[in-house]
Amino acid sequence: MKKEKDWRKYRMDSNALKRTAVAVLQYDSRFSNVKNELYPIVSRSTVNCIPQYEFTTKSYQHWEDVEIRVPVPMISKANELKSKIDTLIKYVYEESDEYAIRDVELRPKIIDSDVSLEVSNSVKFDRIQDVIVQGIRDARYLIWVAVAWFSNEILYQELLNKKEDGLNIRVIVSNEDSNQALLPKIQENFECVVVPHTGKWGTNRMHDKFCIVDLDYIMHGSYNWTKAANYNGETLVTTVDRELVRNFADEFLKMYNRNR
Repeated sequence: MKKEKDWRKYRMDSNALKRTAVAVLQYDSRFSNVKNELYPIVSRSTVNCIPQYEFTTKSYQHWEDVEIRVPVPMISKANELKSKIDTLIKYVYEESDEYAIRDVELRPKIIDSDVSLEVSNSVKFDRIQDVIVQGIRDARYLIWVAVAWFSNEILYQELLNKKEDGLNIRVIVSNEDSNQALLPKIQENFECVVVPHTGKWGTNRMHDKFCIVDLDYIMHGSYNWTKAANYNGETLVTTVDRELVRNFADEFLKMYNRNR
């Protein structure tokens, strides 16, 4: 009896495609000008090669789409860089007699479990809490948080889950009355410093709102880690620029060490 042909042997291997794309960004000089932008995105994404029914112009050769699942906090930036990602993937992709690349599609990485939704805002920048949750879940090594106000139990629990996975969690908060309810648990479970008010009248305060993930990218904007922030028109930006990430990390360490 004749064996049926296993077409999977002739498709581009998804894991090999990702590994090669990451290596190209590291070592191929033709991508040196986009390395700092693309590396955090590609290295943290999953890649799926999806065969299509349609044939190319070559006999018995099918099209294949490459789907890149990007972590939610980075999807907007990835869309901005879509043409550069296309160039990288099509450069790396190895065509066979059976398959050729047709398109590169960017999709959000699948959420691994439900996010508790407390509100559904109509403002343009809504559901920021959900994006931060996915940024925390995407972390592999460390999470450094500097926020003036931190009273959001959901975000606290997400950090605690990551600590239990062995990640380094550091938190900087301002010395605010509204932080006192959650602060004991933050101090007990994470490396935490509290920044006192300064100035002649004691009204100057640390007012930062940013979160560094693995020294790869930053989530920053106007959003404090409070329940009340979910009802406001807040902003959150994800930045993958290595130099800017370094600057934020340097500032975090200065504040952390100054207030220990």
